[in-house]
Amino acid sequence: MKTQTDTPKPLLTIGQLAKQTGLRTSALRYYEDQELLSPMGRADNGYRLYDETAAQTIRFIQRAQRLGFALADIRTLLQGIKQNALDEETIVQIAETRYLAIEEEVTSLLTLRHEMALFLQDIHTQMAHVGSLDASALFTQLVNHVCTSPHDQSPDTMLDWLLQQVGCQLTTSEGLQLLEQIRGQHIHIWEEQDGYRILVVSSDPEIGQVLEALTTLEMRCQIHHHADNVPDLLHNHKGYLLICSGRSAFVFARLFLALSTS
Repeated sequence: MKTQTDTPKPLLTIGQLAKQTGLRTSALRYYEDQELLSPMGRADNGYRLYDETAAQTIRFIQRAQRLGFALADIRTLLQGIKQNALDEETIVQIAETRYLAIEEEVTSLLTLRHEMALFLQDIHTQMAHVGSLDASALFTQLVNHVCTSPHDQSPDTMLDWLLQQVGCQLTTSEGLQLLEQIRGQHIHIWEEQDGYRILVVSSDPEIGQVLEALTTLEMRCQIHHHADNVPDLLHNHKGYLLICSGRSAFVFARLFLALSTS
């Protein structure tokens, strides 16, 4: 004898599914076009029919989209689940790739915050010393990326993970020893179109030697596939300037943000 739980639930039309999930029918058709959602079949009148798992699939798609996953990655995950062929390595790779992209975006915002904090400190310093603002001087400082003092920020607990993920040579014992000599230095960081600029405000030749050793070490890094991605080191009257470009330049910027505040 069949129980009530054995009774199959009725299939939903696309309109009913749209109402249940709060989406337009056009969005559901788009998901179908992208091979993210599949109807169970069609009614005699040609309407799409969906089973009870369709709403769960849509919730998964929406959450994955909010997390910024590409549709191709969502498709891979859904197809793997449906075919029971989704291994742990695939899930981790997709998730970590997206996480690295988020970290790159976060680094850009942290650098902007770093810049804004330094500019704000310049304003307060001038007001405290002079009692009024020299707008021309402040504008010149902002344009030339000149700062007066480092700004405290919380240490980045994911930094080591980021460095490990990109295979950075700075995680080696040699790299860590070099970085320890930079820790606490007055560092100024800003973003430019092709990457990041990192200014270590120091005239100490030993600091210059440490930075030169770091750039040499980075030449062996697996994330630098060609010479254009290796940080350049310049020296001027402001200090030592590292010019970082390439796909993983944000990791280098994130590292020096942490070093300047620890």
